[in-house]
Order: sequence, then structure tokens, then C-alpha cells
Amino acid sequence: MTFDNIVVEQEGPLLWLTLNRPAEANALSDTLADEFCAAIELAQNDPDCHVVILQGNGKYFCAGGDVHMMAAAQDPARFLKALAEKMHEGLLSLAHSRLITIAAVHGFAAGAGLGLVLNADFVLASDKAGFVSAYGNVGLSPDCGVSYLLPQIVGHQRAAQICLLGRPVTAQEGLAWGLVSELVPAEELVERARALGTQLTAGATQALGPTRQLLKRASNAGFAAHLALEAESISSIISHPDTNARIQAFVAKSTA
Repeated sequence: MTFDNIVVEQEGPLLWLTLNRPAEANALSDTLADEFCAAIELAQNDPDCHVVILQGNGKYFCAGGDVHMMAAAQDPARFLKALAEKMHEGLLSLAHSRLITIAAVHGFAAGAGLGLVLNADFVLASDKAGFVSAYGNVGLSPDCGVSYLLPQIVGHQRAAQICLLGRPVTAQEGLAWGLVSELVPAEELVERARALGTQLTAGATQALGPTRQLLKRASNAGFAAHLALEAESISSIISHPDTNARIQAFVAKSTA
């Protein structure tokens, strides 16, 4: 498969996946979702690959789903459900895999971008990183596991502040709340991700996958069912008049 929206780079036992739509703040498109699934499959099929490092190109880590595409879609509900389900397919594949995932977050992770972060085993964040739900801004409910994983990591009260009040979370707060594994100076983020991946793969790699799967087994039990609920919810809400108005306002503001 040709990768145009993601840069895929093999580095020994490490596979770097770089979201590569910088002009769109690395927003998730249908094509990017297809490439994400293909990249995860590529990593899983390589017995010498043990670690996936996820990062974003440009100013942002990932701004979530592509709102411009949602607004332009002939059938927004159908488009959004297909996008959510394709991303969920890749995330479920990753969740059940032997692959260790490192998210190297240099800028803001919003909406589904926050979901990508939550699905990682290790989250390295620069002091310029930040985390925000952003769904409420356009009148949508969460997807990509945000409503499932966020309460598990930060607790219900903090998850409610983030998702219902739209409270942004700084990198420092993310570290204190357990959302971030480690704070790293922005200029050292890539090298720190590489060093962590190298550390993980320097030992008994045959134990990495099984250990990771044991750690994830309990939380994975209801993950697939919950992702299906998220996809159903977000796609049904997009047809609401207020949501449509918010999406149109977002598009108008961002193109002004």
C-alpha cells in the first residue's frame, strides 16, 4: 500500500508512524484511517518489529477528525460512522496486538488525537504538548476510545471536566494525572522516543508481547463493544441542527 497521509519508517525493531497532514493539523481523514490500519497490519506481520512510535508532523500532534470533510460529505452521518469504524478497526488491532506503542506528543492532541494518545502504552510529551476533548466544540460525542479509556486513566471526575466542560490539560497536568508517562524537552522528544524503544527491545523481546497482552487483557474485554457504541453515537449526533451549525461555524472560522 502507498502511504501518503502517514510516513512509515522502519528502524530495526522500531516502526515510526508519523501523521503527515500538517496543513490540516494532522486531522484524521478516511484515507489516513485506511493507511493507519495498513501500517498496524504491516507492523504486526513483521516478527522483528516490537515497538510502534506514533508522532505528528508540523505544529500539532493530531487535531482529531477532519471537520472540513465532515461538512463537505454528501452524507455526513455515513461518512463519520465509516471514519470512526475504520479508526476503531486499527485501534482494536493495536490493542489486541503484541506491539508496544509509544506516543511522542510534541503539540496539541485533540478529539480523536487524544484517543490515539490514550491507546498508547507510553506517552512522552514535550512542554508544548496539550490535550483537549474538543468534541463539544462541534457538538459531537467522543470516539477512538476516549470515553472508555480516559476515565480509566484520569478518573471519572477529571474525565467529566475534560469531555463535558472542554477543559484543556497541559503537559504538566497530564503527567500529574497519569495521562503522560514522561515530560521531555521538545528538541529531545524524538531521541527520547528512540531511546525508550531501544531500551524496550534490548532485552528478551519474546516476553514483550505476551506481557503487554496480559496487561491489556482486562481493559480489552469490553473495548470492542464500547467502540461500536462510540461510532454509533458520534455518527447519529452529526445530523442534529445545532451540531451542523457548529461544524459550519468551525469550517468558516478556520478558512477565514
